[in-house]
Amino acid sequence: MPHGARWVGEVEVIALCDAVVRASAPATDSFPGGSASTWTTARERYPEAFDGDRWRLHAHCFVLRSRGLTVLVDTGVGPATAPAFSWSGVRGMLPQELTAVGVDPSDVDQVLITHVHDDHLGWNVAEGTSDPFFPNASYVVHRADLELMRNASDDLDRRIFETALAPIEAVGRLRVSEGSVAVTDELTLLHAPGHTPGHQVVLIDSDGERAIVSADTVNHPAQLLQPGLNGSSDLWPERAAATRSELLERIEREGRLVSTSHFEAPFGRFVREGAGWAWASG
Repeated sequence: MPHGARWVGEVEVIALCDAVVRASAPATDSFPGGSASTWTTARERYPEAFDGDRWRLHAHCFVLRSRGLTVLVDTGVGPATAPAFSWSGVRGMLPQELTAVGVDPSDVDQVLITHVHDDHLGWNVAEGTSDPFFPNASYVVHRADLELMRNASDDLDRRIFETALAPIEAVGRLRVSEGSVAVTDELTLLHAPGHTPGHQVVLIDSDGERAIVSADTVNHPAQLLQPGLNGSSDLWPERAAATRSELLERIEREGRLVSTSHFEAPFGRFVREGAGWAWASG
């Protein structure tokens, strides 16, 4: 079921859950370097982020309505024909989630791809086809990520490019971002590299209220407890840690509501706590 909505000024933010996935490796492998005390505290405070010894993650997508545009942030793990099915074993529910909130795929004007990992672009194309699932939308991906995948040597990355990006490019609907991009005067797509070279977040500023769709800046609450803890999927670990620190500071300073990609609750706050941070959902 959809995870509810929030108004940020005049921008409506609707949280959708494409899938709930049990990671294919233990959480301690997904986030190597976590201390014993970090994992003990994380399990006590955030039990929903664990399934046995595994990381339990939600694959959230967000509909943003701003200035007459319908914008979708990320497209989830996708159907059984998408690359993420090989490790998740889960067929995404984004089509049903969109229907539940009254959004037809043809209504979407822009799809903002925060980065090119396979759990964020699975519904770029319709199941078993190369046709854009959102037929009237432009799809926006950062140039650094597009080139990363275009020149990939890894089999999975090549498949992601061939199945989820190349078909969109072939029909002229792929748009490339660089730096900071104004989607509307209320939505800004901001380059936040590290997790991938072209990782992006979405800043929402409307009528004096502020929020952020934080993508994979913080994937697991253990990363809040232990500053500098990276995930095994962070392609540029040092830059990912620096970007995470910079954004956490900015989010607190600017009082932004946070919409997360992979926490159970898609809305909440990052709250400073000693040398680290805590997650307050709601």
